[in-house]
Amino acid sequence: MKNLLFFFLFSITIITSVGANSADEWQNVDFNIDSLNQLNQCNSCNLRDSDFNGLNFIGASLSGANFIEANLSGTNFFGSNFEGSSLYGSNLEGANLENTSFFAANLFGVKLKEAWMIGADLRQADLAKADLTKANLTDANLTGANLMGAILNGAIFCNTKTPWGIDNSSCDLDK
Repeated sequence: MKNLLFFFLFSITIITSVGANSADEWQNVDFNIDSLNQLNQCNSCNLRDSDFNGLNFIGASLSGANFIEANLSGTNFFGSNFEGSSLYGSNLEGANLENTSFFAANLFGVKLKEAWMIGADLRQADLAKADLTKANLTDANLTGANLMGAILNGAIFCNTKTPWGIDNSSCDLDK
């Protein structure tokens, strides 16, 4: 009987520790970076303070991910999905974000200088205090986006759906 009780308690300890480790894997930044590199996806995972400068993640699935204060400058995220993700304070300068979805994402204070955002879905995104200097927003959808305090100097608006309507103010500059 003692052996059976010992075996039972030992088994529960192993199962509990294995379950705890796998349940917390999404919080391990190194594990998540490996997952993103291998699978091109990391939904609802922690990639906070990561450095992905200049890498390629075309079509990556990153919905609900935590990219707070990450360095994503020059990264190619063409056609990726950041729906509901938090990129608060991240650097996306010069990144290729063409046809990328940021639907309802937190982009508060994000640096998007010279980012290529043609056809990006920014509906209901929080872009308050974001720096969009010289960002190309041609065909982007910013319907319902919060742009309070955003820096839009030199941003390219052509067939851009904005909170104030369709903006074609930069269409002639593209030619």
